[in-house]
Amino acid sequence: METIKTIDYEEEMGQDYVDYAMSVITERALPDVKDGLKPVQRRIIYSLSELTKSDSPHRKCARIVGDTMGKYHPHGDSSIYEGLVNLAQNWKLPIPLVDPHGNFGDLSGSGAAAMRYTEARISKYAEEGLKDLKYCEFMPNFDGTEEEPVHIPFLVPNMLTSGATGIAVGMATNIPTHNLEEVADAEIAYLDNPNISTEELLEIVKGPDFATGGIINSDRETLLQIYETGLGKIKVRGKVEIRDAGRGRRSICVTEIPFTMIGSTEKFLNTVADLTRQGKLPAVVDIADRGDKDGECLAIDVKKGTTDEEIEKILNLLYKKAGLEDTYSVNMNCIYNKKPEVMGLRRILQTYTEYKWEVYTAKYERLLADQKDVREVKSGLLEAVDVIDLIIEILRGSSTTKEAKECLMYGKTDDIKFRYKGSIDDAKQLHFTEKQTDAILAMRLQKLIGLEVDILMKELEEAEKKIAKYEKLLKSQAAMKKQMIGDIEELKKKYAIPRKSKIENLGEVVVEKEKVVATEETILLDRFFYIKSAPRAVFEKNPDTVRKFDINVMSTDRVAIFDNEGMVHIIKVSDILKKQNKKDKKFRITDKGIQIFEFCGMSHTADVVAMMNVADMTEDKNLVFVTVEGKAKRASAALFDTTRKTAQAIKANVVYVGYEDEYVVAETENGYSIKVRSDELPVQGKGAGGVALISLRRGDHVVSAISGGNEAEFGGMKLSDMKAVKRGGKGNKKGK
Repeated sequence: METIKTIDYEEEMGQDYVDYAMSVITERALPDVKDGLKPVQRRIIYSLSELTKSDSPHRKCARIVGDTMGKYHPHGDSSIYEGLVNLAQNWKLPIPLVDPHGNFGDLSGSGAAAMRYTEARISKYAEEGLKDLKYCEFMPNFDGTEEEPVHIPFLVPNMLTSGATGIAVGMATNIPTHNLEEVADAEIAYLDNPNISTEELLEIVKGPDFATGGIINSDRETLLQIYETGLGKIKVRGKVEIRDAGRGRRSICVTEIPFTMIGSTEKFLNTVADLTRQGKLPAVVDIADRGDKDGECLAIDVKKGTTDEEIEKILNLLYKKAGLEDTYSVNMNCIYNKKPEVMGLRRILQTYTEYKWEVYTAKYERLLADQKDVREVKSGLLEAVDVIDLIIEILRGSSTTKEAKECLMYGKTDDIKFRYKGSIDDAKQLHFTEKQTDAILAMRLQKLIGLEVDILMKELEEAEKKIAKYEKLLKSQAAMKKQMIGDIEELKKKYAIPRKSKIENLGEVVVEKEKVVATEETILLDRFFYIKSAPRAVFEKNPDTVRKFDINVMSTDRVAIFDNEGMVHIIKVSDILKKQNKKDKKFRITDKGIQIFEFCGMSHTADVVAMMNVADMTEDKNLVFVTVEGKAKRASAALFDTTRKTAQAIKANVVYVGYEDEYVVAETENGYSIKVRSDELPVQGKGAGGVALISLRRGDHVVSAISGGNEAEFGGMKLSDMKAVKRGGKGNKKGK
């Protein structure tokens, strides 16, 4: 029998979206604070550890990706391979977690070769983090056929040393990498003093440490605020050397790029080239990427005789305009107990250390149990050596293994045939444990040799020492803390590397603005949409120059173009001058000009109805719009002083745009005209369609309009000869 369930569609969709969002947040995009890894990264490393060792041959990446996808991460091979590549690139991670072999891309942005060509194995550092994995929690994989680790127990907070970047649903993460030695020292400091302040931690962790090096341009207060809250912005800057380029020239050589420039070095060089072509870097004579195996070198050669002061100005322009200094937004958002949380430095150390205590407790509880088993077995074997003749007699007199075991464990002698009757009483005194009994039954006779007995005694003594050590660690927090610190110190000795990124407070980059000398210009626009700017004095000497519109401007002004489709387009006069005054070409007023479409987004089907100087479009002036459909509106001219190149001015097709005067006059295709006082039109906003100016007859439409005073002329007659009426009338036929 069918059961029909009624659900609220909106509520169901909302819950489904929340479920999806949380899945992306917790299962894909954000790292877990306990090991600093996203699920795909954790699965790659675990799969690698099953396939390889740090000293074993590299394995094909296609095999690694296949194993990871088939066993643990069924979300497509491309995301797995991308994650594998990122874990191997030493310009992204100061200490990579994967040891690559083959083409894994480069710093300039070249991608890795296909997975069938590249090879990899687990790195020594990642292998170090997996040492205690067997003592950690595991969970079933996606289909329940395998088990995978819940976390990987790195000895220091991997989220800080390896960093993370990810975009989830409604949130993101951007955690910078840090120096291993500094992070290790911070963890030790936190273990010694859980009440340590962020300010004290900042004495240890100086700030981010990027694999590309460079300079972090930040003051202490900014870094303190970032590490307190987990949010903030820092400036990252490339490191530069001034080198001798030969022939008396010098070269500005970028030896370390900012982390944000990874994959964009070619774009940087192209930007420098563009700035040079624009005349903003006149001293630059050559640009090249001269990087080699010995290091990065984005070289910018300057003219012979360029002074230090001029080089400083070039550098400031490169910092400001070419991306040699950029902003890195820190967002230390991570997963803690299956929920996203933005954490500061102290909070990260706190949550990681809680996990570390869990791992160490589980580890030494397991080791203690193992050594107790060893003690049990070794002591049983030593006891067995003392009564070996009796044991041999029991074994020879037993019909089954079960009979022998019951005799050794419980002293049961009923079913055993003893050679000597006196042995029965001795056998009844036996009380070996099951583990001891199994070990005795498996014991080889060579264990009876004197030296072998000595080895058993030493093994028992060693087990007793380990048991004492492990019990002390589990009972004493101080002892456990000392063990943790010792392990961290050992890790530092093996893997710590010098800091790559310098931290300096260099302040804001100041670029002196070019002094622009404003010149008087006239903008000319013809009916074929060619626009040009002529010096006003030249135009006045050539008043017969062909044009549809002309307006006087300054070279620093902007021009507003209104088209018949209701759009306004803003063009800088300086842009027109740059385009027409190309190198080695002197502008002449007889030149055709440049098509207006190169400066704005005007449709090729539109026509220009007005051109104005934006500088004149002030709040105290209104513009009048008249549409083809017989509507009109007034609007403040200042509304159309926009930073956008193209914007909507009115939701209609227009025949006229002009400054407001006393009257508005319109004429239709069928010869009807109307004169209305301008103040009868309401002042409306940008985009509004206007109100009725003239009531059109069927099939008719407005073809021309004007706003003017009584002295103005329209259609061959003065406005004073026309009678003003209320807006919305049908108008009068010409001559009536």
